Amino acid sequence: MRTLAGLTHIALYALLIVLPLMGWANASSRDWPVALFARIPLPYLSSPGSRFGHALGDWHANLAWVLLALVVLHVCAAIYHHLVLRDGTLIRMLPTSRDSKSTS
Repeated sequence: MRTLAGLTHIALYALLIVLPLMGWANASSRDWPVALFARIPLPYLSSPGSRFGHALGDWHANLAWVLLALVVLHVCAAIYHHLVLRDGTLIRMLPTSRDSKSTS
């Protein structure tokens, strides 16, 4: 179970990094302006009309669904630990947890 949890965490973090970059490249290929915090214009990651950028857009959309599935899996696992295993995992994850303060 720990291995699956570790792999899920790696996949979550990887997708959180890769998905915005893929979206940025897709927007660049469609000649859509991209700005950081709606203020700082960002350069194009791919040339407008790029077939590669459009393909990344397709991957971006599909991987967004994978990210959603991983988030749902993560939430279900936390609830399973809390309600079935009763091992305190969910309580330790909360920022107001007493256990997290005592172990720091």
